[in-house]
Amino acid sequence: MVPRTAGTAVPPTASFRLVPGVGVPSSRYARPMDRVEATNAATVDRAAVTMRLSPSGTTPVDDPSVRMVMTNTTWTTPPSEAANRLLIRDVAERILAERDLFAEARDHLDTWAAASGIVETMAVEGTSFWYYVRLGQWMWLVDRLLDAAIVDALLAVVHPSAIEVDPNVAPGIVAAARAAAARDGLGFRGPDVSDDAVGGATDVTDETTARSASTAPALPIATARPSGLIARILGRIGRAVGRRPVDENGRRRAILAARFERLAADPGRLLVVLAHARQRVETADGARLINPYLGPIEQALRGSRLDPIGVETAVRLADPAWDRIEADDHLLPADALPIALQVEQRTMGKVGAGPTPGEEAGAIVDQVAAISIPLLVDGVDLAPELVGRIVDQGRRILPGKVRGYRQIRSLIRSLRPSGVLLADEYHRQEWLAAAKAEGVASAAVQHGLIYRWHNGYIHRDRPASLRLPDRTYVFGGWERRLLTSTSVYRDSEVTVGGSPRLDLVRDGAADDVAVRKRLGVAAGDRLVVLSATWGPLYRTYLYPIALARLFDRPLPRVHLVVKLHPSERDEGPYRAVIEGVARAGGFAPPPITVVQDIDLYGLLAAADAHLGIHSTVLTEAVAAGTLNLIADHARNADLLGYVEAGVATPVRTGADLLRALDAPRDRNAAAAARRRFLDDHYEPGNASERIAADLLSWLP
Repeated sequence: MVPRTAGTAVPPTASFRLVPGVGVPSSRYARPMDRVEATNAATVDRAAVTMRLSPSGTTPVDDPSVRMVMTNTTWTTPPSEAANRLLIRDVAERILAERDLFAEARDHLDTWAAASGIVETMAVEGTSFWYYVRLGQWMWLVDRLLDAAIVDALLAVVHPSAIEVDPNVAPGIVAAARAAAARDGLGFRGPDVSDDAVGGATDVTDETTARSASTAPALPIATARPSGLIARILGRIGRAVGRRPVDENGRRRAILAARFERLAADPGRLLVVLAHARQRVETADGARLINPYLGPIEQALRGSRLDPIGVETAVRLADPAWDRIEADDHLLPADALPIALQVEQRTMGKVGAGPTPGEEAGAIVDQVAAISIPLLVDGVDLAPELVGRIVDQGRRILPGKVRGYRQIRSLIRSLRPSGVLLADEYHRQEWLAAAKAEGVASAAVQHGLIYRWHNGYIHRDRPASLRLPDRTYVFGGWERRLLTSTSVYRDSEVTVGGSPRLDLVRDGAADDVAVRKRLGVAAGDRLVVLSATWGPLYRTYLYPIALARLFDRPLPRVHLVVKLHPSERDEGPYRAVIEGVARAGGFAPPPITVVQDIDLYGLLAAADAHLGIHSTVLTEAVAAGTLNLIADHARNADLLGYVEAGVATPVRTGADLLRALDAPRDRNAAAAARRRFLDDHYEPGNASERIAADLLSWLP
């Protein structure tokens, strides 16, 4: 934010307004702020101007002392109304093109963390849960930097004496406007927002800890496990959570009791943490729902001396997905965690009972709340808001993390595995910490893209409380070099394994005609796949900005298929942006189909092109051989150097999109570039078998 002199008192009639998302088709302007600057030739006394932020494009602007800013980024204003509206989407576009907010936020957050001592403050038995919190708070800080930059850019153009914010404006913009008004001595009127509402979601659901029920401390390993004891404990759990008929609950409890005892009597296997949503994959034997990261490795190890035991952390006895657990004698539901701890408690007695998970977590949260180190960004201290968010998140998740850590230690002691295999390990420190405490090796498989800002993988320092896997299997040599040269991983800790997901792809097996028919794509139309995602920054700004530019005109013979991310719970902003631009421009939008439960590689094989915006699918489209288009609207749009490698074409407007679709392709050059890229990012060969063989040679 740019400091300015304090403004004068606001006359009662003065008002300044930001309205969400109203503007002219973006293609009409070379730079989004050009329109903002061009329409700033107000004739009123600027000392009496109010800037008003509003999400409604229908708000009348009949007061010359009010400047309206549209905050709804899915909205596009018809040209006839454009002179009376400023679009926050246009302002955000220039900022994202000029600044690397990912890097800025990382540097701010890591500097503050080092100064505040929060890494050690959030440690539980030598493992810091700051690294669970860090990734979400980094994304929040990216959002807040952008919110602050947007408000400052608007203030620099409008020069208001006061700011008004209508209800339902995004909390981050409200907070940034309030902070700027306080800093610059401007009048302010707007809704109050809670700290936890600003910046959107900050943590990923962790089914393991969220569903755990026991609060008792861990005890020494039990030397005996009476079969009736497990059944009695399961009976108590079933009565507490079960809603099915008693006979069905009893049947399930009996199955789990017998399975738990059988697996506990067979030590030395691999414990696999299956915490991700299963995805639909078409195989030679028909469609399967499978964990794309770990499922293929688990299958490759079946019948070996590491014959895996899977823990489905999102499935309970009373869940509909229990049928999957029952059908596979290698699987345990989440109920196995509290059972393991309670078996030890009942067998050994309550020895040395210490603080409960809630008490231990509460003490940590109290220490975090006392942190007073500032985090100054353009004259505004964001530390109080950041600390408040961490405190709130700590109260919600830390008791479960501590409880989960104790339960997992008991589970490991009961099953005595040779190792623990997981993915998304930066959100599962309790598993890494428990394995370390029990002297069991841990291994992780790369989760999605790894890039230079990824705060789950890229660390500036390596304190003893940063828990990393003993071995991390990455997809390719590029990722290994990144982790060992720009992060804190040691050479011995990173192994190139390849992508297990690619082992599930059947070349030439997809029925392109059937896929297109299922999606309603007309004969002769070009099927363009847009890979979607779930983060607030992406849904609020990056996708609306890109789609407003790329669908700024009629696109003949184009059918857009939006492939939702597995974490998305609704259709998102995609259709609203595209149809809004078309409506404002007076032309028909292309046909749009939104899908989620579909085989990704079959979809890419049937597509004429893939359009990516910060998506893992950009790399998967290279693997599938699909024409790859990358939206080029942000400074850090190209995470892995796709364009330089020759495996993606940058597009900014609808004209670019049509040219890319119509251009003849040099098949030989494309194949050579694709092979070079894949050799660096996806180790050739069967990844599941390679990783399984390495685990067998490495683990005892």
